[in-house]
Amino acid sequence: LKHIADIEQESFALPLILPELTPNSENPTTETESVEVSALKEEIINLQSQLATLNKDYIALKQEFHMYTQRPITSNFFAKCQNSDKWMQVYTSLTTAKSFEIIYNAVSSAIPENNNYSLCKRQQLFLALVRLSHNLSEMDLAFRFNVSSATVCRYFHSWIDAIYLKLRNYVIIWPTLDELNVAMQMCFRRSYPRTVSIMDCFETQIQIPHNRNDQAATYSTYKSRNTVKYLISTTPHGTVNFISKGYTGRKSDQFVVRHSGYKENLKEGDGVLADKGFDVAEEIGLMGATLTTPAFKSSDQLTQKETEVSRGVSNVRIHIEREIGSIRMRFDIMCGPVVMSNLYNFEESVCLYDKIVAVCCIINNLNPSLIFI
Repeated sequence: LKHIADIEQESFALPLILPELTPNSENPTTETESVEVSALKEEIINLQSQLATLNKDYIALKQEFHMYTQRPITSNFFAKCQNSDKWMQVYTSLTTAKSFEIIYNAVSSAIPENNNYSLCKRQQLFLALVRLSHNLSEMDLAFRFNVSSATVCRYFHSWIDAIYLKLRNYVIIWPTLDELNVAMQMCFRRSYPRTVSIMDCFETQIQIPHNRNDQAATYSTYKSRNTVKYLISTTPHGTVNFISKGYTGRKSDQFVVRHSGYKENLKEGDGVLADKGFDVAEEIGLMGATLTTPAFKSSDQLTQKETEVSRGVSNVRIHIEREIGSIRMRFDIMCGPVVMSNLYNFEESVCLYDKIVAVCCIINNLNPSLIFI
């Protein structure tokens, strides 16, 4: 009986013990889960601290960028001209301050951001345009903008390259005859309705080279000095549609036309106007185009018909002379003398002065045309 009583007592005590043993049987799993939860909590805390650090870095960079973009203008010279059409035209040859902003927005992406710049980007572009327009020395610009001469040179080269690469293929374009006929001037529509180009060559004086071979190659008998020669073409509307690279002053106009790539722009049925010195009718004829020049004086006096033709060609061809004169008047750097270092080709096939001439033509195209309908 005593044994039975002990068994019953143990059986009744068993349920009381089981609840206490049950949690202990599941304890390993619970401990594993708690370890994982604690690890996740620690990872979340670490990520939150990293996020806070990144937010601080972002705010600091944003403030630094804001300080850079809103950098106070250090040059009173630019501050007075920035929003003035009058002074912008005087110093940059742009007709309005809005034109300056258009060029800046189109080109500024080609210049990398750098907090070490002494001038903001707008001031750098303004400096380059002032030098193009007035051909001021590096020391003069360094004094006006409170920077060094080396900085002026670096800014000028950078922005000339940027404008040349960004805008050349979009501003100096060769329109088709159908596009020109939409608004052809009456003086062309009456006598030369198929004209797409008026071409001519102009020369700019350069410094006398030290090498005798270079002196002989660049000497122009027409100008009686050492020059560099360019072929330029304008449309009947008065915009530049072609500008060649530079050639030595000794090269003839025919040589420049044949080797500059001008002929490749012509299409069948196009008309070209030129001076009587351009004896390239055969080459242009092979492209299917027609060259019209004033009549040569084959005898003591021109016939009445030759006189009328020559007068008609000269009346419309004068527009290319006006265009060349306008570019020279707006940009003193086109008048020379050109420094020899600007004519050397280093890693590129286009020298610095070729880019300068092209940029002057680009900016000239952005201004109102000299020819009106």
